[in-house]
Amino acid sequence: MSDISDALKQYKPRNFYSIRDSGIVYLWAILLPLVVGIVFGYISMFIASNFGMEFAEGSNIIADLFANYLWFSIPYALLTQIVFVCLYFVFHKVNKISYKATTISFKKANIWTAFLSVLVGIICVLGFIWLIEGCFGAMFDRMGIETSSLGLPLSNVGWLFLNLLILGVVPAICEEFIFRGIVFKGLREKFSGTASVLLCGLMFALIHQSITQFIYPFILGCLLSFVMEKTNNLLYPILIHMFNNFTTIIISFLQETGVITLSFNVAWWGVICAILIAVATCALLWVIYRFYLKKQQKLEEERSGQVTQAPPIMVGKLPLTIVCGIICTVILIVINLL
Repeated sequence: MSDISDALKQYKPRNFYSIRDSGIVYLWAILLPLVVGIVFGYISMFIASNFGMEFAEGSNIIADLFANYLWFSIPYALLTQIVFVCLYFVFHKVNKISYKATTISFKKANIWTAFLSVLVGIICVLGFIWLIEGCFGAMFDRMGIETSSLGLPLSNVGWLFLNLLILGVVPAICEEFIFRGIVFKGLREKFSGTASVLLCGLMFALIHQSITQFIYPFILGCLLSFVMEKTNNLLYPILIHMFNNFTTIIISFLQETGVITLSFNVAWWGVICAILIAVATCALLWVIYRFYLKKQQKLEEERSGQVTQAPPIMVGKLPLTIVCGIICTVILIVINLL
């Protein structure tokens, strides 16, 4: 009878993530979008050439396709998120992991915590935009580093709503399921809360594969991981991430349509003002944590039904897969700079 029980346990889905899961998912999250993007790009160029589309010699064909053809730009903008969704479901299926391990709950969500999550997502953009886009953006420009990236048009309200969906809602859900849902929770098996927050923030920033898109994603990644650590409900990081994206897109839309004009002054007093605004934003976030979030009862992480796993190959305290993933992203960042 005990043999039957032991056999059944081996097939029972586990409801937790390990450091091994973090490493595997992170490495796949780097490599799969890269491979799929290359394949999709070559197929698209093949289709374009067969339909007689011409491109200037020496031009960036991918950028030209993105700028001029919706059949390419919209799927390309969604490509990484589609890969993340497939990775999430396939990984759970192959490794027999219960989706409960992700710990996202609407029933146990607190309406005030959800409201504050929305507010925090907006505050972060407004508080750090002057420092990140103004001061650091000017620094990158003077260093000759390209700060622009491919983006969908924002010329009218229709494009605004499409951007809010494709670049606001979808990434917030897909990226959070991968990073705060799996990677962060797996890191907590071996690391303290603070170390896991910083490491997950670093991994989140590196996956953007750009030196110009490192500072703010690192700050945001740490904040989202911290909220996940304190609430154990993925709903709140998703809301923060989503409204962070919404705010960025709406500001870009208002600039694109000429409603507002944001000019960043990089004189000494402009830099000091940007730093003071960022410091005030950090202080406000601390107040929200100290007088509200800290008082909320942290949900207990279920650990029942654990099954034995093969130990990962470790490099110090990190699994080899995470180390390889970090090395890959650094190499890609260097390639993008060349």
